[in-house]
Amino acid sequence: MSLEHRQILHMYNAVLRGYLNYYNFTHNYGRVASRTEYILKASCAKLLAAKFKLGTMSKVYERFGSRLLTKYTSKTAKGKEVTKEYAFFKPSYSITLKFLRNISPVIKALYGSVSLASLDDLVCAKCESTVQVEMHHIRMMKDLNPKISLIDRLMVRRRRKQIPLCRICHLEHHKNYPAPKRKSQHRKK
Repeated sequence: MSLEHRQILHMYNAVLRGYLNYYNFTHNYGRVASRTEYILKASCAKLLAAKFKLGTMSKVYERFGSRLLTKYTSKTAKGKEVTKEYAFFKPSYSITLKFLRNISPVIKALYGSVSLASLDDLVCAKCESTVQVEMHHIRMMKDLNPKISLIDRLMVRRRRKQIPLCRICHLEHHKNYPAPKRKSQHRKK
């Protein structure tokens, strides 16, 4: 509910495309696509009704139309205003009997500013190396100590529980700062 209208549509469209891709090879694809679209569109309308305090789905459809259309204006690098329309995805009901292989850039575009790094071009957060980069994970943010470790400081600053590190920096970090000990889940008899 905290997302913008266009982001909500993008998320629902991504879920719908995922289901449609999964069931694309079935012989009753048209029925699956129709039912899935109906369920997700109703869910999206209910979410938008709550978000904009409209009360009912019918008021959402009156305000945004049957495809839950919204317009978004943004500025380009040259200062030119561009208006884009976002709508609920209308699937094709025809059977193709193939898997879709096109990757939609929707999710990456939505969370590009939030995401720390893409999975393709990882760069070490400490030394900026691109060789043997892997993800360093922690279980809880409270385990970080930014006063002692540069890596912990970077994680706190970015508010992330994972950070890309090259193999050398990762091993060095674990050698100098071992993971905190956890209490055993088993009771002693």
